[in-house]
Amino acid sequence: METDFDVEGFGKIVALFDSDKVGEAQNAFTKAVLLCRKHGLRFCDAAGMAFGQGDSGKVAELEAQLRESAEGWDQAQAEIERLRAEVAAHSGEEMPDGEHVIDLPGRLRRWWRFWQFRLFVLTVAIGAGAGAGEARLQGLAAVLGWLCLFLFGAWSVAQFRKSGFGQMLLKWLVYGAVVLAGAAAIDNVDASARPPVFLLVLAVALLLTLSKVSRWLGGLIRARVWESEPVQTARGWF
Repeated sequence: METDFDVEGFGKIVALFDSDKVGEAQNAFTKAVLLCRKHGLRFCDAAGMAFGQGDSGKVAELEAQLRESAEGWDQAQAEIERLRAEVAAHSGEEMPDGEHVIDLPGRLRRWWRFWQFRLFVLTVAIGAGAGAGEARLQGLAAVLGWLCLFLFGAWSVAQFRKSGFGQMLLKWLVYGAVVLAGAAAIDNVDASARPPVFLLVLAVALLLTLSKVSRWLGGLIRARVWESEPVQTARGWF
């Protein structure tokens, strides 16, 4: 039997079998098994060394906990394999019968969490609404208008959660300024060329908002406005 077996350390590891923290008991069980295997010990022998040879009741209790942990480990492994099979089925991988499963609703739900995707959907809705208005489809244009308001709110919420109130205002400024400038410039364009020009304006607004222009603008405002002498004087009043 190995003489360098850390009895005290093994006892501390076994004491974690009753831990309520997620994963800690399982990790302790794994460490105990590996430690016994490393030193060529049975668990009952190692427990006897750690807690006393005469404390047979404690050793028996630890063995029962070990068997229970092993059963739980087997169940966890089976659950992991089942979840892996489900993930493979929903990720579009080829199934045994040759069919492919594409979880489009699930992917849309995952994409919807990102403010970039919400901004893209908002841009598409604005383009569709402008096209409906140009075609004099007033009912559809009204529905798309309400949809744009909802999408604007959804984008703002996601942007606020991601980077805070200041960046949200700067994104509004960049996107709104480009769209309004493009809408004003369209008045000087022929009617037949307005739809593609407006789509180009929306694309430019989307790309600028997704880029680092808003951060650059925020730094410029902070340096030229927020840190300016009049603003610092006004801030000193408070």
